[in-house]
Amino acid sequence: MSNPDPVIQTETQIKPGERRALKHGGEAAVKAIQKGQPMTGPAREAELAVYEELETAGRHSLVRRNAARLQAAADLYWGAISKLMQDVNERGGIPADVVIVKLDKYIKRFGWLAGASLRAWEQVKQDEKDSGPGLVADYEEMLSEEHRFVG
Repeated sequence: MSNPDPVIQTETQIKPGERRALKHGGEAAVKAIQKGQPMTGPAREAELAVYEELETAGRHSLVRRNAARLQAAADLYWGAISKLMQDVNERGGIPADVVIVKLDKYIKRFGWLAGASLRAWEQVKQDEKDSGPGLVADYEEMLSEEHRFVG
């Protein structure tokens, strides 16, 4: 993999005190971004995998994958909201403050994910528009009245 980014050349070692990053690496990645520091551990490995995918599959592939992931996460949060409301209706007895705190958390997360997903899907749409028609569009055009072969 050849990447001009000098950060890519750094080590992926986990520093003392960063053992929590071993769980999934997500929070460590966010903190590194916020602090302008290089990623380490699982976050670094994930970053390198992104560069590899970028080189092999291209930017459009990454945008499309992220749009799908954001949408999947939003759908899961919507499911959590629905389940919580169903539980309240069916079981009752759940303290109102617990329900409100959970709903607030789930709705905030859902809203952010839904908005981010929408923006990502718009980027996918724009990329596909900019790259020209795909195979299906070309095939449909070939079959249209003005492009039929006359035998």
